[in-house]
Amino acid sequence: MKLIGALISLFAVAGQTQTLPVPYPREGTKALVDNERAQVWDVSWPKGKPSGLHRHLYAMTGLYYWPGDRVITAVDGTTRNISTKAGQIQWQLKGITHIEEGTSDDSLRAVMIELKGDGPSGKVDKTPGVAAFTANTMPLLDNERVTVWDYASGSDFGSGSRRRLTPAASHRHPMDTFVVWTEGRAGHAIFLAAGTVHADEPIGAATKATIFELK
Repeated sequence: MKLIGALISLFAVAGQTQTLPVPYPREGTKALVDNERAQVWDVSWPKGKPSGLHRHLYAMTGLYYWPGDRVITAVDGTTRNISTKAGQIQWQLKGITHIEEGTSDDSLRAVMIELKGDGPSGKVDKTPGVAAFTANTMPLLDNERVTVWDYASGSDFGSGSRRRLTPAASHRHPMDTFVVWTEGRAGHAIFLAAGTVHADEPIGAATKATIFELK
């Protein structure tokens, strides 16, 4: 660990963090979507395989869908052991520099969304005629860049924790949206452009998903 701290210090001096590798791709990751709004990755943290020192160039949101543990080494060489539960939503500002390493036998897994640009796009579709995707439930996350909702297919809107749609009830997505769902130990994502009109979300045989609306 002392060696890792020394290497971090070496890279950090004189602004050299600007030339550090980006976090993805790396071992244990798979690219899912890459467009003008975001890059989306299915990520795992294999035990005993450190990521190498890297810098996050984008603000990032996402969903941890499989529980696990990891150790994070900061630029000053200090470490943090983190245990993450399935279902936790990620939010991280850009500019973070660190090393990550899985420590659990069953690797932590997540779908991570790197948000391109320095702020909200302001892009909102207001086409009349079809109800916008909306509900009275509380979002899982809501900030200047993204609003995140828990979604269950084939159910009515309710007052509980999930944002739900009636089967075959058409709705419009007013913002660019990523729909994230899982099948076993694999994460999936699809992009829906602002103005997309459909009934249920396109998540195959899955019954639950997480909706990321980009502002």
